[in-house]
Amino acid sequence: MLLTDGSPNTIDELRVYESAVAEVAHTEMIDLAVKLDLATEEVAQDVLDFLLDRRGADPHAAGRRGIGVSDVAVTRQLKRWHALHALEIFYRDAFNNQLNDRYKEKFREYHRLSKSAREQTFHFGVGLALIPLPQAPPPVLSSVAGSIPQTTYYARASWTGTGVQEGAPSEMTTYAAPAGALPVAQMLNAPIGATGFNVYLGLTSETVTLQNAAPVAIGSSFVLPGTGLGQGKIPGPGQAGDVFISGMWMLRRG
Repeated sequence: MLLTDGSPNTIDELRVYESAVAEVAHTEMIDLAVKLDLATEEVAQDVLDFLLDRRGADPHAAGRRGIGVSDVAVTRQLKRWHALHALEIFYRDAFNNQLNDRYKEKFREYHRLSKSAREQTFHFGVGLALIPLPQAPPPVLSSVAGSIPQTTYYARASWTGTGVQEGAPSEMTTYAAPAGALPVAQMLNAPIGATGFNVYLGLTSETVTLQNAAPVAIGSSFVLPGTGLGQGKIPGPGQAGDVFISGMWMLRRG
């Protein structure tokens, strides 16, 4: 996924680092979602500053101030940094609310861990997608005459580019196709760089899989065949970096 697709971590993913974080948030009346968003903003600004300092290695240097971090891929290192920084912000607020020494120690611990994770992220390299594809909106669903019984479908979609480029999948949506109909998926307002889209359908939210054999061209629609759902791949995480900027060097993936 790209850094601008949304928070790199969810509240559940924060529990991997701090199992009681949701309970503390409830007790102290702190909105964890807000802290995740704030951490995303602060990490994004830090990454932008890093890229602006390394214009000689940045393939998008000429337009960096305009595009911001819209081409920055969320690496494992950046994802970990974001989680630890969100917990640093969270426990800083918890300490400021109660002046509780236990929260103070947690804040100091996550401040140290976040700083280390930041250094590791920049040492490994900030990943950039050469043709960034943002997270897609949910597909627009309708139906045409067919022979399938009344069925409720769960659906997601993703933008595709040239080659194997695929953006992060959309949020889930549902569509109740009437009896004797086949679902149709369309995508509107394609972003720059997108040449097509993928459609993922399933009978439950956990079983959506790719239905089109090749990306559907922009301006075209996908119609589920009369044979019913296929069994393609599951939705992926979105784009990874094509190049990595570390220090003053640009490293190509592979």
